[in-house]
Amino acid sequence: MRMPARLQDRFAQWAFGATVRGTGLALGVPVLRNFVLARLLNRLERAYQEREHDQQRLRHERWLGLHLKGFLYRLINERPAAARAILRFINTWSHDIYRRDDAQSAGAATPCTVVLEPTDRCNLSCPGCYAKSTKDGCDLPYERLEEIVREVVDMGVTLITLSGGEPFLRERADQSITRLARTFSDRGFLVYTNGTLIDAQIARRLGAVGNVFPAISVEGFEHQTDARRGRGIYAQNRRARQLLAEQGVMTGFSATVTRENCEAICTDEFLDLRIEEGDLFGWFFLLQPIGRSPRPDLMVTAEQRALLRQTICRWREQQRPIFLGDFWNDAHFTDGCIAAGKYYFHIYANGDISPCVFSPISCGNIFDIIHGRSQYTSLNDFVQRHPVFRAFRQEQRRITDRNRPCLLIDHPEAFRRVARMEGARPAKNLAPGYLDGEIARTIDEAAAAWAELAATLPPLPSAQDPDASQLVSKSA
Repeated sequence: MRMPARLQDRFAQWAFGATVRGTGLALGVPVLRNFVLARLLNRLERAYQEREHDQQRLRHERWLGLHLKGFLYRLINERPAAARAILRFINTWSHDIYRRDDAQSAGAATPCTVVLEPTDRCNLSCPGCYAKSTKDGCDLPYERLEEIVREVVDMGVTLITLSGGEPFLRERADQSITRLARTFSDRGFLVYTNGTLIDAQIARRLGAVGNVFPAISVEGFEHQTDARRGRGIYAQNRRARQLLAEQGVMTGFSATVTRENCEAICTDEFLDLRIEEGDLFGWFFLLQPIGRSPRPDLMVTAEQRALLRQTICRWREQQRPIFLGDFWNDAHFTDGCIAAGKYYFHIYANGDISPCVFSPISCGNIFDIIHGRSQYTSLNDFVQRHPVFRAFRQEQRRITDRNRPCLLIDHPEAFRRVARMEGARPAKNLAPGYLDGEIARTIDEAAAAWAELAATLPPLPSAQDPDASQLVSKSA
């Protein structure tokens, strides 16, 4: 006997409420768990279907949605506390889709995430650090962090990304990360970290809030990570993952892909090890020649970039139990570049506002806005109206090739036009020669090589009409 749709909705709402209140009921009973997941994923599917007007992009998004299945069930089995936070986050995300779409219809930029630097200080000194972090630097006061998060949530942001510097320096100093997580419990906090400062006490605090997701940096296998970050760092990371797993925290990895480590990262052995050590998600970033003593010769070749794309697609089709994001090659899912407020932007620890964490320019400061020293009345006003942000978005709209979405490394001439505008100024990680020297020439050569190869690539897979609830029930 089938339950009426209205009763199903009411029952799903009750069961989901039980989940997010931490009772564990919905996750502890298989039938109830499957029902809640099915209804929630159906809601997410409907939100995309009703608001996504590009059918090809919708098919790509649906195909990516298949990749969620193994990840969600592994998450539920291994980290139920984090699973409750993820369900709460998915529920918030599906609601925010409508808010963002309404704002887009009115012509507004609609970020779904923002990258904040609680500090630009770091306890390590890795060669080639894109952020040019040092042991000395500045912090964003906690009150300012909370104020910024409150404002971007009003703008439609669901996921707050914390970077640096090393964010856990701030957690040790004043518990900034877990304080934010408690205050904004329906949001997710993705934290990029070197992992060395996560001890048992911090792990317990992260487990208590549930909605903080550390992404611990790896450079490949142990010897590759230690070669760049220091002897014994990989072992410290392994111990941090163990502590976090004991507290039910959802952890993942962040891998910077270079000419030297690409082939190693694109092996099944690498992903198997990441799953074995407890990672439930992973982000892949191509090395960018910015920051401290950058080496443009370590930028991936066109063939390596294609290998990375092919490998991650294969892993997704295999429904490996880990969620994977490919920052550059996933532009088919995001309608191209997402920077400059289209879907995200970046704020440095000194308050400078930048279109992208990898674009070494800034064009304003949050403290000037707050203290009335700016023509912009709010952060939202800045994102919507600043000429540099607007020009960045205009350049995005001119790019229609989703295999080549990036202003920085695929269309560097477009970025240089923006960087030379009045109001744009060098950020601390702008390296000499990035705009008009050796680095610029290397980027141009890489862009040309990728353009030639990208034109020959087969299309990414897409799904025709998957049903989220069927996907969940079949995998139970």
